[in-house]
Amino acid sequence: MSNSPLPPGQALVRWLLQVPLFVIAGGVAAGTSALLYETVSTAENPVVLYGIVFAAGGGIASPLSGCVLNGA
Repeated sequence: MSNSPLPPGQALVRWLLQVPLFVIAGGVAAGTSALLYETVSTAENPVVLYGIVFAAGGGIASPLSGCVLNGA
């Protein structure tokens, strides 16, 4: 596998696939953690925590989708 850059069309398609996956995975991770937190705790919802979980969930899903698209 070479490290040459992707053609513009292929790069656009990958971007169009990975951005919604980032958003969906991050949303599912943040939503799940919010539901679990609300069932366990009576304290105020930590909005910053959900933002971090959203970014982490999407950040994990994005490179994994790159591996799948590369066939690795």
